Amino acid sequence: MWDEIRKLFPIHEQCVYLNNAGVAPPSTRVLESLEAYHREHALHGFHKAALSFKDTGTEIKEILSEFLSCSPSCIALTHNTSEGMNIIAQGYRWKQGDCVLGLDLEYPANVYPWWNLESRGVRHLRLKPEHSAEDIDALKNNVDDNVRMVAVSAVDWCSGFVLDLDDLGTFCRERDVLLVADMAQALPIVPLRPEDSGISAMAGSGWKWLMGPVGLGVFYCHPTLMEKLDLVFVGTDTVVESHKYLDYRFEPKPDASRFEFSTPNVNDWVYLLAAIRLLREIGPENARKRILHLNAYLREGLERLGLHVRGSEQEQERSGILSFEHEGLDATHEARRLAAESIWVAARDGAIRVSPHIYNNEEDMDRLLACLSRRDR
Repeated sequence: MWDEIRKLFPIHEQCVYLNNAGVAPPSTRVLESLEAYHREHALHGFHKAALSFKDTGTEIKEILSEFLSCSPSCIALTHNTSEGMNIIAQGYRWKQGDCVLGLDLEYPANVYPWWNLESRGVRHLRLKPEHSAEDIDALKNNVDDNVRMVAVSAVDWCSGFVLDLDDLGTFCRERDVLLVADMAQALPIVPLRPEDSGISAMAGSGWKWLMGPVGLGVFYCHPTLMEKLDLVFVGTDTVVESHKYLDYRFEPKPDASRFEFSTPNVNDWVYLLAAIRLLREIGPENARKRILHLNAYLREGLERLGLHVRGSEQEQERSGILSFEHEGLDATHEARRLAAESIWVAARDGAIRVSPHIYNNEEDMDRLLACLSRRDR
């Protein structure tokens, strides 16, 4: 099966691409879907292309709801992780002295939206991360009467460590504290069950593990929180019966689509639907097993070369990201050297970050290892 999937991704003919935690490449199925959409638009006008427009959004949410074990009504399509975080940060009704608790060294999308609340008297407290189970204990120990929200990443964007959101969510729910998660590096490879885990909201980007387009994000919001949020942006598509343009009624839609306030990028929706149809066909759990297998294969090779691999030994704490380092190794320089050999990785937090996806194989890992073995020659 994996050989056939590899054929769907022409990028492997040009290079060894191992930066899917950055931006994943499209498959030929995506290219075919986009061509069909634009051809229909060009030949018949948007009035015909628009007939399938709403069905596209509906199917996207149905598939994502399967990935998240939630209702499609809890999902909105945004532009990026930051937009989802700002829906919460700006829409929540804060009080002077409230606190948002999180970890340091987060991706900026999970920092600046909370930092931006300082002028409203809201403090953002970031704890030093250990990228281990100790982080959960630290977060629990720092929840006091002022903490209204805990905002963390499901998967650390540098080390790939998976945070136990089930444990943290249960703790927060018992104390009436909102848990908000950045799911950009998790969905759909790391299992997420927000309703079971007590997660109030999640935001992520579509162009990493979902293999969708740059500029399209996913936002999950639990119905209980949804009704407590003021709308930051409103427009034609915020309200019910939005097609009745001159029947002005400020009645927000009853589900998360209220956050999709105006005309979306239809091109991106077509792109994402084709991408996640493939992932559903494969099965997220099968995709996870394949990616973890490739990372385990690479880990063994890296350790043979004397390189230190960051992250947990426990499978449930592993994601699609594998990072490694070595004393004296300049990660930025090494990433550039590998790029010159047509091997694409990323330098993150002083380490090399590798993130294979379903189209990669052991040969790609061997090429990376061979190039690394020549680094001192």
